Amino acid sequence: MTDLQTYEQRVARLTESRRRDTITKRTAVTAALRDLQREERPVTRRAVVARAGVHRNFLYRHKDLADQIDQAATDHHRPSPHTAADRVSHDSLLTDLTTARHRIRGLQQQVHTLEHRLGEHGPDPTAALLERHPLVIELRERLAQSEIACADKDRTISSLLDDIEILRETNRSLVREYGLHTTEA
Repeated sequence: MTDLQTYEQRVARLTESRRRDTITKRTAVTAALRDLQREERPVTRRAVVARAGVHRNFLYRHKDLADQIDQAATDHHRPSPHTAADRVSHDSLLTDLTTARHRIRGLQQQVHTLEHRLGEHGPDPTAALLERHPLVIELRERLAQSEIACADKDRTISSLLDDIEILRETNRSLVREYGLHTTEA
């Protein structure tokens, strides 16, 4: 009887755990839906599922949540009644365009000034600047050290390959010698 009780207790614990997990996920989905609506972001099943951190199959098992999301998505796509004051006027767009053009002229002037200052360093200042840059100097030193280490390792590998060849030849001669003794015996 204790095995049956133990089994029933385990089933009850698993059922309770599943129920709590479902409640947590449902809460996460409704919170994600509410957040997307509050932030005035597009409401889609994919967006809600990603925000809530649940699998998309969760919505297939909980049709009421999927319906809420679909309803919120259709409500979001309805045109909102904006007044004429909310819309961007032609004059404000012209003002923005004029401001942008003025900003572009200022940036072009800065670029011209910087190019002129850079030209004072000679025809190709980038090579001279790169040669003296501390990072380039450090990288060149590290490259030289790596090349030296690589050459040392190549010599070690070559020496080891020679040793292997000598050992193989010794092994062959021992096998031949051993083979001659076994056939003579």
